[in-house]
Amino acid sequence: MSDDIEQMITTFRAGLRGKPNYAYNLAGLAEVVAHKKVPLRALEVAREALAAAGDDPRAATRARRLMAGLIPGYHVPMMNDARRNETWDRALRRAIRPGMHVLEIGTGAGMLALMAARAGATVTTCDTQPVVAQLARELVVRNGLAERITVLTRSSRELQPADLPRPADLLFCDIFGDNLFDFEPLPLIADAQARLLASGAPVLPRAVSLQVALGWSPDLRNTVRDTCGFDLSPMRDFVSAAHILRIGDPDIRLLSQPQQAFRFDFTGSSQRGEIELGLQAEQDCEVNGAIYWIKLELDDENVLEARPEPGLRFFSSPSFAPFAVPQTLKAGDAVRIGVAHRGKVLETWIAGHG
Repeated sequence: MSDDIEQMITTFRAGLRGKPNYAYNLAGLAEVVAHKKVPLRALEVAREALAAAGDDPRAATRARRLMAGLIPGYHVPMMNDARRNETWDRALRRAIRPGMHVLEIGTGAGMLALMAARAGATVTTCDTQPVVAQLARELVVRNGLAERITVLTRSSRELQPADLPRPADLLFCDIFGDNLFDFEPLPLIADAQARLLASGAPVLPRAVSLQVALGWSPDLRNTVRDTCGFDLSPMRDFVSAAHILRIGDPDIRLLSQPQQAFRFDFTGSSQRGEIELGLQAEQDCEVNGAIYWIKLELDDENVLEARPEPGLRFFSSPSFAPFAVPQTLKAGDAVRIGVAHRGKVLETWIAGHG
């Protein structure tokens, strides 16, 4: 942290102290510090404001809003997702033997690291985001596992063998975004396998895949229709290539059986970056896009999948890739869907019919 930032904090704090709305304005100071890209110091100031807020709900709300913005929004629903947590806990208990040293990539707030330590392992884990890593350290201490878990604030690519007590006996991670490739899990896992694991050490999940089906979504982002007597066709080229759906939306319809586009099993095998799938309509229907989602095979008994289902809640979401023109199909008609990935980017398109 620069001396200029610390001087600013000291000056502002002194100017605010003893004046009305001290806690509220202190939360505003935390916002300024966050804007200066000093997140850990912003967190400290926000917590100071929260402690000073007392019975002032406006000040407490401002401080908490800033704190919530210091971590990615998906962390809270991940921590609250009972299906995810219980499935990971079972898989880690099956995989870990007392005395193992294990490595995690992308700990977030540390839930899986806590599970692994409770199962008997010592854990080295990391996260690139300083506030998230700090929160994980605090939760580790609060749960009495500080002697078993080391949280480092850096990318796994920056880890060196000397950062671990010995090559890890197991690698685990949950760094798979809604389109599978968002956080570049494949190169990160391959790098850790090459440099940081003992020979033959397994990976959890043992495999990940992307599932694709024909579907219908009434979401207004799917296309642009002419309306009120106006020709709006030029806007159709600006429709998003894909967007997230609510996994439990009852209006989402899967209109074909899903097929697997890509699968990576982390045993050294790989799959090419482009594939064509033939998806067959199960009924007479209008199809306005392809729906895709991730599937994590933690082991041979524990699987997590973001397949849409009415009423379902899950931290991961399916994605919808709208067609430029909806397709009217008869039961049994096939649409060929191309799917490709380039780094973090996933692309889908209609490759043909039949």
